Amino acid sequence: MSSSLAIFLGGYPHPVRELFLETQELLERELPNSQQELDIAAKMLAFSYGPGYKGMICVLLPSQRGVKLSFSKGAELANKHPLLEGTGKKTRYVEVSRSLLKSQKLLDIIRHAKVFHDMTSGL
Repeated sequence: MSSSLAIFLGGYPHPVRELFLETQELLERELPNSQQELDIAAKMLAFSYGPGYKGMICVLLPSQRGVKLSFSKGAELANKHPLLEGTGKKTRYVEVSRSLLKSQKLLDIIRHAKVFHDMTSGL
């Protein structure tokens, strides 16, 4: 873990930090060679394959109560993945839990988000 990530996570409860790091590890495995960008002001860690919003696949968002995994093109995926929540024009998210991290459903969402990104980003 980088020192900036450690400082960023330092203000969150221990269970939230652990869940965040476990989710980060899963995303590193499922999104190989993705770039990670920590945005302290926005309180998120973005995973992308190119610059800006166009290259972004998802972001990890910690809070005092838990961790959300938000997909930048989640609205396009929501019909096939009912676990996705939210009403944003483009994004949808899941509330991460230990059981969800071990589920095939979450892997399917991540993998579908990557395929959809590859088909639509033009990068």
